[in-house]
Amino acid sequence: MSFTQFTQPIQIKLHRFCYRFADNFSRPVNKFIRQMVFGILKSGSVQLNSIARSLQEQIALKKVVKRLSAHLDKPGLWRKVSRATLHTQASMLRQCRFVIIDLSDIRKNYAQQMNGLARVYDGSEGEVANGFGLCNITAVNDDATMVVPAYSELFSHQAEVTSENQKILDAKNEVMPLCGPDAIALIDRGGDRDHLLMPHLEANQQFIVRQTGQRHLLYKGKPRSFKDLTHKTKLRWTLTVKRIHQNNVRTLTFECGAVPVQLTANGKPLWLVVMKERRRGYCWLLCFFKDCPSAKAAVALAIKGYGLRWKIEEVHRQIKVDYHVEAIRLGRYEALKTMNALLWMAVSFLYTRLESLALEIIFHPQLGLVNRKRTIDLFRFIYYKLATAVKKIMAVSRLYDMITFPAADRQLAFPFDDDSLAIAIR
Repeated sequence: MSFTQFTQPIQIKLHRFCYRFADNFSRPVNKFIRQMVFGILKSGSVQLNSIARSLQEQIALKKVVKRLSAHLDKPGLWRKVSRATLHTQASMLRQCRFVIIDLSDIRKNYAQQMNGLARVYDGSEGEVANGFGLCNITAVNDDATMVVPAYSELFSHQAEVTSENQKILDAKNEVMPLCGPDAIALIDRGGDRDHLLMPHLEANQQFIVRQTGQRHLLYKGKPRSFKDLTHKTKLRWTLTVKRIHQNNVRTLTFECGAVPVQLTANGKPLWLVVMKERRRGYCWLLCFFKDCPSAKAAVALAIKGYGLRWKIEEVHRQIKVDYHVEAIRLGRYEALKTMNALLWMAVSFLYTRLESLALEIIFHPQLGLVNRKRTIDLFRFIYYKLATAVKKIMAVSRLYDMITFPAADRQLAFPFDDDSLAIAIR
């Protein structure tokens, strides 16, 4: 059978996804959101011309671009789109224990007229360049079988009077209430700031934050440097972690230990987990766990959680490679924020709504995405292949104008069965 057999199931799932938040938007805006999500998935681009062309409408391309552009410019639409994505994914967020918060960037080397263009730090190149900042959150369950791109905000210090700290706290406050009570926030070394740690503790929210080693912590009531705390920590346990790096499986061995510490004199008890990779230096994780009675349990949970932090790096990489986010070309700052929110809605749909079809799609022989002689392909980040497959499948179709739900089912809050849907293509 041809791979076009997947066109109808994917479009049905897309309409289900958008149907959940349809009541929160007017009909024109809801249609615009569906068209943008479909266009991003089909074109693999965030350029407005490419998205408009992928819709294949029976009017001039210039008019389609003008209509889409008018919606992108609506003030505050990016926030409504972000919240719609969050609440649509709420049931999946409750299944994810680890909530990964990370800062990224969109680098624009040659742009000159884009509103809000500012200087940002490009972590991959280790240098400062023109661009925009991103505050992203991805949720992951215990065994990493579920990855939910949950939230993203594009920001600029030139266009907004704000700070990175406030952006991170705002993002956390949007996502964490929708997660389970045992959710744990994961932040890399950029989260080692009192302005971020103290609000987490005041809200009684669990966290794992990698440390820079530049602060002092209270150990048995006395302030100690990281050098002193490292010497006082007995590395009693050896843990082995496997990571995929440049398409190769690497085995890393860590010697680990933990000591109880405090951030302030009357603060909550924390764990400082000390790790030392063989033939390399030390790494420190400051952790707050509500129910973790022993150092061994703290080490196991911290290593498990921090090992999953790399999932958000894979999400960042895919968005930049498969959807060319750094090629975004919009002159208005509000439109940039809305386009970024729509991109994350599309990626969130891709990661979470095609689970039942993913393997069948990827293994379809006409798509030729899997080398059957290399079984390791099955254990890698499959969303690269899934994004490529969806682009090929949707390339030969147009967006269904309407999927009619039976009146008896419209009040249900649960997914509908495929057999209960009537498809009307116009």
